[in-house]
Amino acid sequence: MADTPATQADPHFVPIEGTMEAPIIFFEVCPTFGNNGGLINLMLATGLIDSAPHGKVASRVKAVAHLRMTAAAAVNLRDTLNNALAMGMPVQKPEGRTN
Repeated sequence: MADTPATQADPHFVPIEGTMEAPIIFFEVCPTFGNNGGLINLMLATGLIDSAPHGKVASRVKAVAHLRMTAAAAVNLRDTLNNALAMGMPVQKPEGRTN
């Protein structure tokens, strides 16, 4: 029987339970925020359109989630959002020869 070398563990990998069961939260605005003794709070909301009498429509804003986090978690969320936004930025063509 051949010896197979053990796979090195990735020190940056953190296993996360429940990834497939976690809810998906869609929001369009963050209308309120606060800081209560270091506990950061945000409300996430989205716009909805309802039918109204006489063939009209009425729009409203509905809260979809309340986020509560420590300052460290808020910094982590901010940095993660910045990284995700940077991934979607167009890349300028670098100057120089093409291969």
